[in-house]
Amino acid sequence: MKYAIYQIQLSDAQVDLINARGHSAVPAQIAKLDMTMDFSGGKIGGLASDAWDNGFYTHVSNIEAVDVNQVFEIGNMGPEENIERLSRMSSVSVGDVIVDEEGQCIVVAPIGFVAFSFNPKMAA
Repeated sequence: MKYAIYQIQLSDAQVDLINARGHSAVPAQIAKLDMTMDFSGGKIGGLASDAWDNGFYTHVSNIEAVDVNQVFEIGNMGPEENIERLSRMSSVSVGDVIVDEEGQCIVVAPIGFVAFSFNPKMAA
């Protein structure tokens, strides 16, 4: 199955703004940090949904895998031939969104995964 991977990518200008004014100066960075700090995973679905709706995510790759657990593994350890890179991509981690072939949006949580939306138009 093919899965689309979305990550919050900061531009050079956003990084410069963070360096000048702090993390709270860039809403995408606030969203990223809030998801990372949701240790229980109880709020991450709503946080990811808000970040998604605000357009903070970039489609960075597609990964061939049997399920989201394997997406996480491949996104961190390979094999590289299962990854179609579309943009700069970091390892798959907390706050990243995985969209399956049917359009189910799933955020990587501190422990496991949380489905937060269904959008067939976003299908991998």
